[in-house]
Amino acid sequence: MGQSSITVVDPNYNNNYSRQSSAQEVEEQIKRAFKQASPQGRLTRDKFNEALGIFESIQLKRLRDTPLADKLYQLFDKTEEGYITEKEYLEGITTLINNKDKRIIYSFQMIDKNKDNKIEFQEFYDFVKDSWLSAFRLLGEKVCSGQNQYQLTQSKINAWAQGQLNKLYVQVQEIFMKFAQQSSSMDPIVFRQWVMSNEFGFIKAELGNDSVQIPLHLYRLEEK
Repeated sequence: MGQSSITVVDPNYNNNYSRQSSAQEVEEQIKRAFKQASPQGRLTRDKFNEALGIFESIQLKRLRDTPLADKLYQLFDKTEEGYITEKEYLEGITTLINNKDKRIIYSFQMIDKNKDNKIEFQEFYDFVKDSWLSAFRLLGEKVCSGQNQYQLTQSKINAWAQGQLNKLYVQVQEIFMKFAQQSSSMDPIVFRQWVMSNEFGFIKAELGNDSVQIPLHLYRLEEK
């Protein structure tokens, strides 16, 4: 079998290194993740999020509990039967791991809500906003499940995130107009330029030493 090179971050040394896993080993891990989440062979929406833990198991970015997760479910469920088969899951996850061009295409399709092959500002902002709110929701869960030295509740953290939406809107608008320029939308070419620029590619929610990072696209899954 061929080799699949996965760049990961070692938390003990805090630097990048490459680990070589055979394509067969990666495929077996993907199949195992499917079977653990779906003993009946049908991966429903409520179990799909659990099955996305495969990315963390091979030390890629976390997609669980993010807006990207819900969008991926819709993308993988090609027949719109309300569940994902093992074949659909295997093909979709393998493509994301190995094909960076497809990651950009998938990311575009997931943000292009009305499927008109262009991303208007409102579609772009809505996706970023959902990612922003998800990041602080997850941060709240992380902080409140521990010793919580900050004496904060989940509702207070959520409220703070909501209170920052006006500032977020302005920031997103600046980024969008920088790439869309005079156009009112991003076509696939402009979208690719934004993704490849690595500018504003994720949302990071921080409180003290606790942080949560939510990716805004799929291109840099290897980068922590």
